[in-house]
Amino acid sequence: MHFKKNKIIARALEVSTRAHNGHYRKGNNKIPYIVHPFEVALILQENNMSDQIIAAGLLHDTLEDTEMTIEYLKEELGEVIAEFVLGASEKLKNRSNTCWETRKEHTIKHLKKANIEIQCIICADKLSNIRSMIRNYDEIGDQLWNRFNRGYQKQKWYYTNLVKSLDDLEGMEMYKQFKIAVDYLF
Repeated sequence: MHFKKNKIIARALEVSTRAHNGHYRKGNNKIPYIVHPFEVALILQENNMSDQIIAAGLLHDTLEDTEMTIEYLKEELGEVIAEFVLGASEKLKNRSNTCWETRKEHTIKHLKKANIEIQCIICADKLSNIRSMIRNYDEIGDQLWNRFNRGYQKQKWYYTNLVKSLDDLEGMEMYKQFKIAVDYLF
């Protein structure tokens, strides 16, 4: 990826890195969290997405998981990227007090109606997540499911429904890879 040649992607990487400073991947405090948004951006780049979508992929978890605000994103990276990030975020009132099942049902329904750019960002995000899960599963087997508040059956329900919700992406390499990964893990 040629981040240095593209100011908007470089700026998104800087903002995301600062926002996720000190964060680590779930269940593995050795891997800095920024590895995940970077992988999402690589997936998007490999699938010939625009620089704005790649930048949004780098920032996709900032509104949900950090103190970052939509106003800050608009100021730093512009309206379009901020709206992509918002579209790829769980937009629920009282999110922190909403149960996992309700949040995930909302995501599945939201994806069916979301525009293609949002679907691409979320597909890349979920592909990165499931690749990480597969690496961990290959290392520790069924102990993987203990890392989640919801175990194997709920994760299987969520990911198989994500595949169905993202079927507008049929023909795209990342969607094909996502389907293969979901079939492999579940």
